[in-house]
Amino acid sequence: MLEVLQRRRAALRGSVERSRHLEDRMKQISKAIWPWRMSWLFPLVALLAALDLISTYALLELSGKTDVYEGGLLAKRALRFGGWNGLYVMNAGAVGFLSIVAVSARFFYGRFGLDGFARTAYVSVLVPYAVAASAAVVNNVVMTFI
Repeated sequence: MLEVLQRRRAALRGSVERSRHLEDRMKQISKAIWPWRMSWLFPLVALLAALDLISTYALLELSGKTDVYEGGLLAKRALRFGGWNGLYVMNAGAVGFLSIVAVSARFFYGRFGLDGFARTAYVSVLVPYAVAASAAVVNNVVMTFI
């Protein structure tokens, strides 16, 4: 049993060492995706999630338009079955889940000393949500006023 563990440990060390030569490239990729401080990304995601919720409320409830609806499958179900509180809980759960995945990936890569991979994993999980939420906010604002 001890021999099996030693072989697994040696294989893991070899894998980490093979990955070290990609560190600089991964860091460059992550900086191309998100050139600012990593600490700014989570507050941006939280702000965009709040703006998405507020702009959706403004479009659906305050605009007076009857021909608009929530287009997202999960958001539509959350709104139908839980109302605005359900939508809030679903949105908070989604942001929380993505944040846990991003921080966990960053932590585990960091434990192996692969900081370029850690940054890339963090950015790769949160930036797509930020882009999608930004598009939803812009859409909601435009649809509210047009």
